[in-house]
Amino acid sequence: MKKRRIEHIEKTGFKVPETYFKDFEDTLLSELNLKDKVSATGFQVPEDYFESLDESIYSRASKNKQGKVIDLVSFKRTAYTVAVAASLVLMFSVFFNKKEPLTLDSIETASIENYILNEDLETTDIASLFSNVDASNLNDMDVNLNSDSLEDYLLENLDVDDLISN
Repeated sequence: MKKRRIEHIEKTGFKVPETYFKDFEDTLLSELNLKDKVSATGFQVPEDYFESLDESIYSRASKNKQGKVIDLVSFKRTAYTVAVAASLVLMFSVFFNKKEPLTLDSIETASIENYILNEDLETTDIASLFSNVDASNLNDMDVNLNSDSLEDYLLENLDVDDLISN
């Protein structure tokens, strides 16, 4: 049987020191005698240590001071960002927004007609907008009205009181 063990050890590669089996009993007995002689390991736990452990942990955890808090969004940083954005918008609106001046030719005729009709303007107000040159151009226009259509227009749109007062 010992032969099998030796063969098995040789196959696995594990080796035992030469005097291990001879000295095994002596070392085991000396260890047992030593453990009997020495009863204390040298380590001691203070009295009521485990009873007061929770309280000491909680007291230390509550004493921790809070670290410095840095806001992610501060007023200064936001103010600088808004100031830069406002200056860029102002710069683009001043330099790159060049509109043509507003003239009567650029306004649609329908918009002008709606303004005149909705503002309750009198003929004197409209006449004050024309200069003498514009009025002379109106006289030069060739308007062909027959007397029947002119008479029908006057009868439908004018009151006698208006004619008398003017």
